[in-house]
Amino acid sequence: MYAAQNPKHEKRLVFQVSGKLWQRSLVMRDLQTGSLWSHLLGEAMAGPLKGTTLKPIPSIITSWGEWREKHPNTTVLNLDPSARKFDTKAWKDRKRFVLGIEIGEKTKAWPFDFLGDNPVRIEKFAGQELLIIFLKESATAFAFENKTTIKSGQLDEGLFVSDDGTRWDLWTSKAVAGSQKGKNLTRVYALPSYRKAWLDFHSGSLIAGEEQEKQSPDSK
Repeated sequence: MYAAQNPKHEKRLVFQVSGKLWQRSLVMRDLQTGSLWSHLLGEAMAGPLKGTTLKPIPSIITSWGEWREKHPNTTVLNLDPSARKFDTKAWKDRKRFVLGIEIGEKTKAWPFDFLGDNPVRIEKFAGQELLIIFLKESATAFAFENKTTIKSGQLDEGLFVSDDGTRWDLWTSKAVAGSQKGKNLTRVYALPSYRKAWLDFHSGSLIAGEEQEKQSPDSK
């Protein structure tokens, strides 16, 4: 998800599907200038705004059931889907999907099958300490900056319980009980993506769980 405002254009941009692909990934087109944008990079690849980028907004992909449980009054625009294969069954093959993060010029991806085995991850990357949490049932991934001295934790009935007993609502990023009640976690822009697509655009990306394997002589 990106902000529709662009510093090089006065008015809010309106986007549509261009009908084009770049490296087998969707290309968007803005109606105001006709510039073509990579949806994975948020960058204009051709047209008057070429070279400019959209501001990313942290967001998630989740199941309708997971979302509705947390937001029961949600309304939804009921349109006839153009493709019916992208339902919860599409996420069953977890090896095909990653959660990708880009900080500066460094990128790293956490495969969904790795996160399924490690649903709470606290690790340093590109000078930041990250807290990554994965809800296995709905394949929902959250990424936060770990600025609250959390050392470990576990999931309990949809909440994250940190090592000091604080209970965090992942959807609001807020501590709802415990010693840190009222504090907020800071969301990190993280992109759920097909693994192949992520590596097509970020060929030098680190892959969680595979760093030591690449360093091992036995892996050659």
